[in-house]
Amino acid sequence: MAENIIFEKRLDEVELISLLREISFRGLYDENGNPIKPYKNAKFSLVKVVPPEYPTSYPQIMRDFKSRPLFTAQPTIYKSQIDMLMHVDEFLKTQGKRIHNLGFEAFQYDWEGRGRYHVLPPIIEKHVYDLNKGYFDLKKIASRFEGCYVKDAIGQLHPLSKRFIRDYYLDEESKISYLDIFNHNASLINYGMRFSGESTFYIICDGSHRMDLALEILNEPISAILVESDDLLPYYAFPMPFRPTTRLTSKEAEAMFPKLERDKVHLLNDHLKKVLHYDWVVGGLYVSKLRSNAKIH
Repeated sequence: MAENIIFEKRLDEVELISLLREISFRGLYDENGNPIKPYKNAKFSLVKVVPPEYPTSYPQIMRDFKSRPLFTAQPTIYKSQIDMLMHVDEFLKTQGKRIHNLGFEAFQYDWEGRGRYHVLPPIIEKHVYDLNKGYFDLKKIASRFEGCYVKDAIGQLHPLSKRFIRDYYLDEESKISYLDIFNHNASLINYGMRFSGESTFYIICDGSHRMDLALEILNEPISAILVESDDLLPYYAFPMPFRPTTRLTSKEAEAMFPKLERDKVHLLNDHLKKVLHYDWVVGGLYVSKLRSNAKIH
């Protein structure tokens, strides 16, 4: 199907960084109601991720001759997405590239019957979280949302940094008087009782299927874009080791398994869990989309 994918243009590093800086959160605003841009002041670099050596080991991100385990917010992989990416890999061959060896660049293409897309290296964010005996220090994490607001159904802005929201409207009349911003399971997840203080997690932000295709099917290292920033806000879901992986044929097939034993755990509660997703299109990048139709104010 490579013949149905038409090359349009290549974006170099400068062009790609310019677009990355323009993406915004889908539901996070400043005090004036303007969307917040997560990568506005970020530093970008190209790194390598290598396949795990054993079933009991994890993919490693290589940086400064040191390795670090790779985490993901989405441990479920869909065969339908892998199949599509295999066609994209065939297209990249016509450009002298492969999906696992892209430089700091993006290729824009038109896929007949599907639309316009960009393919670029997966994006990994470096996150530093405060732990308290292995648990996320939710008070400190909430404080990192200083200056960040969410909207309710009547357009009111609510600050996240206070942790608890009052009078959050679900529609024009119904409201929740007192709402904890965090997932009700947030206080249960533990990364090791021996660990307190700042801990670093390298989390796949975009490209888990590209990563899986390279590491598990092609058995090749893959280049990735690392994002670092002192202003980087907490990611939308808790970091989970990239392996073991839950494999399904498609998103629709999830209906066969109403209680997946291992899936993403959102950082914020069910009413707010999508606000930390990124809007890539506003930055001019067509790389992914939300897999649900959840309403975001």
